Amino acid sequence: MQTGSQSTSSEFYTNCMRYFEALRKTGKQDFGFEDEFFYTMPAMSEKIISEQ
Repeated sequence: MQTGSQSTSSEFYTNCMRYFEALRKTGKQDFGFEDEFFYTMPAMSEKIISEQ
């Protein structure tokens, strides 16, 4: 069972993947968001792992 923050993180990750997929389908890019996502994802993953 996921905790609240794990559920929120999972939902955020899923939404980001949907956003990236929508960008790919339309041939657009969002480098600013992409940079932030890939910069923060390791920290989010570490937090999720440490809470288990």
